[in-house]
Amino acid sequence: MSVSGIEIQIPRNALALLMVAQAMVVGPHSQQLSPWIMGVCLICGLWRWMVYQGRWDFPRRWLKGSLVVASVIAVALSGTNTFSLEMATSLLILAFALKLVEMKSVRDAYLVIYLSYFIIATEFLFSQSIGMAAYELLAAVTVTAAMVGMNQMHTKVRPMASFKLASALIFQTLPLVLVLFLFFPRIAPLWSIPLPGGAKTGISDTVTPGDIAKLSRSEEIAFRVEFKSKIPPTSQLYWRGLVYSHFNEGAWTQARRLHKGAEEGVIWGGEVAKIMSQGSSQRRQPQRYSRGAPVSYEVLLEPTQSKWLFGLALPVAAHNQETQFGQNDIGLTRDFRLLSRKPVGALLRYQVDSYPEVPMDLTLPRWLKERETRLPVNDNPRMRAYARQQFAKSNGIESFAQNILLDIRKGQYRYTLSPPTLPRKNSIDNFWFDTQAGFCSHYAGAFVYMMRAAGIPARMVGGYQGGEFNPRGKYFVVRQMDAHAWAEIWVSGRGWVRYDPTSAVAPERIEHGLDAALSSEDLSILSAFTKARISNFAGLADVIYVIDSIGHNWNLWVVGYDPDVQAKYLSQLIGDISPGKVAIVLLVGASLSMGLVVIALFWRRRKNRMLPVLKIFIRFSKGVKRFGFVRESSESPAQFIARIDPSQHALVAQLDHLLYNSSKSSSIELNLLRKRLRKLQVAVALGLIKEYETA
Repeated sequence: MSVSGIEIQIPRNALALLMVAQAMVVGPHSQQLSPWIMGVCLICGLWRWMVYQGRWDFPRRWLKGSLVVASVIAVALSGTNTFSLEMATSLLILAFALKLVEMKSVRDAYLVIYLSYFIIATEFLFSQSIGMAAYELLAAVTVTAAMVGMNQMHTKVRPMASFKLASALIFQTLPLVLVLFLFFPRIAPLWSIPLPGGAKTGISDTVTPGDIAKLSRSEEIAFRVEFKSKIPPTSQLYWRGLVYSHFNEGAWTQARRLHKGAEEGVIWGGEVAKIMSQGSSQRRQPQRYSRGAPVSYEVLLEPTQSKWLFGLALPVAAHNQETQFGQNDIGLTRDFRLLSRKPVGALLRYQVDSYPEVPMDLTLPRWLKERETRLPVNDNPRMRAYARQQFAKSNGIESFAQNILLDIRKGQYRYTLSPPTLPRKNSIDNFWFDTQAGFCSHYAGAFVYMMRAAGIPARMVGGYQGGEFNPRGKYFVVRQMDAHAWAEIWVSGRGWVRYDPTSAVAPERIEHGLDAALSSEDLSILSAFTKARISNFAGLADVIYVIDSIGHNWNLWVVGYDPDVQAKYLSQLIGDISPGKVAIVLLVGASLSMGLVVIALFWRRRKNRMLPVLKIFIRFSKGVKRFGFVRESSESPAQFIARIDPSQHALVAQLDHLLYNSSKSSSIELNLLRKRLRKLQVAVALGLIKEYETA
């Protein structure tokens, strides 16, 4: 932008405000981008600040070109996946920072401002929390204030006035934004695209002893659960996610492939009658779901970038579920786990009916029995011999399992977050007979190994156990620190039966949560926030519950407001949904929101017609009217004051000055006038005017 070939320079005060806005815009990306990218941003900001102060000059063209080339090469070599959103965001932030360095004219400043709005939007690719939304709203106000400052005179740039006007502009758009959010046809959000650096589940498809112990130091939320039926006891909340059937070199993994002749397909949708309970040579037989009422609940799963979901045994996707993936995109696997067709790249809401009394696999196929009893050759010889010896002394499978739990309970075994390191070779022997200290995966893995050594089909299950009930929101919060591993063994006539060795070594872990089972040494390695959360400080728990409840409702009604939820909402509002009805609703809503904006604008203008000094005087006149001092229509404000108290010469002179010089009145002068009139009003109310006259 130029006038007669001369570029219009950026107002200095507006430039300072603009640089503050840029820092706010780029700041949140420091959590996702490489540190060196943020370092480049800091250097560019420092360079522009030094130019602003007149100490440095703008970089020359050759230097700017070199910086661009070096930045692109550095991003390419940073390890970020090509054509990923993280790569695109990195390049955008770098271009934004480099543009800041060469920003000279008003045209350049406006380009930086427009890029700022775009960068604000990109942060929602990484986080959609209510805290981030509030922060980005403040950032948008700051950027808008910088744009307002660009349109003020160079000598009259007032930051607070710019912020006030920017806030008004932003908040005037909120009614229309609300209407569009509620009624405009929902499109799959951009942030549903999987991000390499997005959130990931704490549970892995490969577990070595001690892995889950690392998760138990994390406060991150895995998912939240709202029960629609009676809530089971906390000790029964075993959220199944993965099944580990293969053991090799000290690590448990999921079975990569079932037997060639097995029925290994996933059943998709909520058709309960299609669940397999018989062998591979038969069609799946219907389970008898009349045996006990189902436990119904809704899960809000945080992004995991994985396909597995979590549910209580035996989980079945509810018929009337509302999920952004659709009813047919949640299935049940052969080992009775919930699975999604797509990786969970955004907050996922799904409903489940679990049938805890229904047996799993009353008949065990030969191929499945072979898989769930397989052990590596020449591995853990001491454990093999011990298991066979103990089984020979037992009266059946369940008696054997109970005897193993009794050995754990009476032995010198310890439950700890910091277990000793185990070798890959013969790790079970080393744990059971030597270290005797471990976490849930140690005990579950050793238990399953003993069962298999005795020829009993067994497998390890990974997921979460328990959760923290939020009395404010009436839901459970399951965190990564609730990660857990347990065992399932197959018993004829009962199917797969859950056994949790952790309940033998640390029963308080199952009954009351992880923190109840930890020693003072384990508690010392937890984060400060974790220790504060599990402490019993008065009032702290309530504050945490309220904050989490706000975040939960935000996830439910904002982040989780997907096309299915919108369709249900609209059908309740207008009945059968049609394009015409949706258009009418949008038109009416937009008209109402725009009408509110118009009314607000005219109301503000009506109030602004009166001078501030007159507002102060009229308020005083109404106050003294109750005590018999009524202003005559022919009296000027100064004459009215003089009639009440002739000694108020300074007040009369000040009032006359402000009335005839209203454009030059300052806030200090108005405050002084307000104080003097308030003092006079108090004197009138107390009947002290005569004392004023004689003073």
